Amino acid sequence: MSDAINLNESLHGHCLRLRCKEMFIETGIDFKMSETGSGIYWCSHTQNVLGPDGQVAEPSGCKSGRECYEAL
Repeated sequence: MSDAINLNESLHGHCLRLRCKEMFIETGIDFKMSETGSGIYWCSHTQNVLGPDGQVAEPSGCKSGRECYEAL
């Protein structure tokens, strides 16, 4: 359960559905969505680089105010 809490804290401000590959690599370092190196993001709702609204899934865009945004 502590992993879920850490993930929620690191995603603060971003959509619940935003994903990147670094989320699935255990490094022992606190994960921060804004500090990912790959730049590869996707929406877990669509399983695509585009969200349900047809816009790109990325940290700068997947925030409150977007039509498909889901809060943590």
